[in-house]
Amino acid sequence: MKKQLFFKFMQSLFRMTSCAVLILLTVQSSFANKWNNNKKKTAISLSVSQNVTVTDNGSTVIMDNGIVKAIIDKSKARVTSLIYNGLEMLKGNSGKGNIYWSWNMNGKYQEPKECTYTLTANPSTNNFEYAEIKLRMTYNASTAAAPMDVDVYYSLPKNASGLYASATLTHPAAYPALTGGEWRMASAVNDRFDWLSVDALRNRIMPTATDAASMVAVSGAPKEVTRYTTGIYNNKYECKYDYSADFGDTDVWGWSSTKDNVGIWVTAPSKEYYPGGPMKRELMSHGHRYLLNMIGGTHFGQGHETQVAAGQEWQKNYGPFLIYCNKTASGTPNANIALWEDAKVQAKTEQKAWPYAWFTNPAYVKASGRGTVTGKLVIKDGASPNASAGNTWVGVAIPPAGTSSVTQFQRWSTNYQFWVKTDASGNFSIPDVLPGTYSFFAFGPGAIGQLSLTNYATVTAGNTTALGSVNWTPARVAPTVWEIGKPDRNAMEFKHGNDWWTSNTYPDSRWGIFMNYPEEFPNDVNFTIGQSNIATDWNYVHYWNKTLRPDSSPEWKVNFNLTAAPTGSTASVYVALAEVNSAALILSVNGENVTMPKSGVGFTDGSNAMIRKGIHGAFNEIRFDFPASKLKAGANQISFNLRLTGKGLMGNVMYDYVRLEANGCALSAQSFGKK
Repeated sequence: MKKQLFFKFMQSLFRMTSCAVLILLTVQSSFANKWNNNKKKTAISLSVSQNVTVTDNGSTVIMDNGIVKAIIDKSKARVTSLIYNGLEMLKGNSGKGNIYWSWNMNGKYQEPKECTYTLTANPSTNNFEYAEIKLRMTYNASTAAAPMDVDVYYSLPKNASGLYASATLTHPAAYPALTGGEWRMASAVNDRFDWLSVDALRNRIMPTATDAASMVAVSGAPKEVTRYTTGIYNNKYECKYDYSADFGDTDVWGWSSTKDNVGIWVTAPSKEYYPGGPMKRELMSHGHRYLLNMIGGTHFGQGHETQVAAGQEWQKNYGPFLIYCNKTASGTPNANIALWEDAKVQAKTEQKAWPYAWFTNPAYVKASGRGTVTGKLVIKDGASPNASAGNTWVGVAIPPAGTSSVTQFQRWSTNYQFWVKTDASGNFSIPDVLPGTYSFFAFGPGAIGQLSLTNYATVTAGNTTALGSVNWTPARVAPTVWEIGKPDRNAMEFKHGNDWWTSNTYPDSRWGIFMNYPEEFPNDVNFTIGQSNIATDWNYVHYWNKTLRPDSSPEWKVNFNLTAAPTGSTASVYVALAEVNSAALILSVNGENVTMPKSGVGFTDGSNAMIRKGIHGAFNEIRFDFPASKLKAGANQISFNLRLTGKGLMGNVMYDYVRLEANGCALSAQSFGKK
């Protein structure tokens, strides 16, 4: 009975909710000692938590809690060794194994150097429960340096199964302009890690380091694309962008070992410091045993407004986030999946603990200094009275100084953003919001576009801002006649929506699945409403490669039959784009170009998700209003063409959602047949 109570207490204390196959290493030392002294020893060895220590060796410092031991280069703010369960998690990887920070602000690549070291939390003063160090690089006024100060923190609580990392960027008003760029933490992990987990689709064993060393360049492809010449993926193409994902839907990602049954992961306890909103897409890992946290990434046309003006005072804190280590018992079935499932549970545990009470950084606001925003989103669409506000992203953000738009949160990087999804009824609660007066935003599958309410919610420390019902009346010209897709800002419901990141096999030269389009749609997309299937008959990307097709744009046709000619003066085709790159869009109705201007509509938020093997980039939307008399009773056709706008020979759009609106008409029975 005592043993049963002991197990029950441990499970409750440490939230071992769904991974019974795992032994998590968040165990108080007293309980671990009791376990180790038990004569009936388990087959799974436990690392024993001990007092936290910090050992200053001059050029390096060692942080140790008996579970993990980190050796840190003080000058460069690098973790050069991370030992967990007796195993080295970093060293190896052709001599590159470490955790480091880097940025290309002001167009120059930089890493921390000549940092000053401070022991900000001495475990000898807190009963050896917690250690924290700060490594500060101060701007030296060099033209080769970005004008900002960088503070890197590493934190180690007593029972943590991993190391917490964070950083603060500061731009005093006296500094010159910071033109901006990318900012990240990166890890080159040990060669023992051979299984990569990003999400349900990218969750697989990876080639060996030897296989990676034998890769070759691919003629005609971007430099990031290479080809394996040995191993299990021999003659398969590989690109670092194969492993990109959205931060809003991704809580943890990382590597595990099929041999040692251990894992190393980046957790996201909060999304507030990531740029570009909840659908910001970024690199998570490289296939060559790299683990990333792109906290200031600018890929996919999102989060690219990173500049800070001269005279502007700015500071932003990134993290702390846990670099989590875990293990399973030898012989555990599907051990790598079990490790990933445990890492997901741990990430949720970290999110519940946010904001951390133990962090000493003065730029970090604790729970008592934050507030909550609650309410219920209500969609009021007269032509769609049953439109649901469920599963909709809602968020609050303060537009940053210098932004090009006070509503385009997908561009912003220098501010904080706070997002959650509504429940099935549209209710929401946004926790841990910093004090301030915020604009409110919403977007999701129940309505087109987005709701933007300026200066709508004032948050104060320790209080709840109850917004009540937040009404959203989406714009429309007329009732919906037909629609293609759903307005969720990605192209995942269309053809290749589950394998957009894959490629063909050499000697087939098509290193991206988008290149299959000419073969799969030799006559372009010819879609009939009520009969065609969006999962097979509507490609995820509409692109034009002039090298292959020099004279004519691929024309995508939508066919439909109406019971009667529309009434009223205006009909409209609403188009939401999940991505656009170097292309203008042209709409024709029954063979007549109705676009204004005739040469096509360009878009302000370009991205390059197709080339970077993504399923979406920055969001755009457009309405093509035209005289309703262009439509008629019976058969009709609407078509889309592209005009290339860049200097290259290729451009594309990814459709998110397309809708025809018109008064006084409906689809005829001829429009419905096989699905």
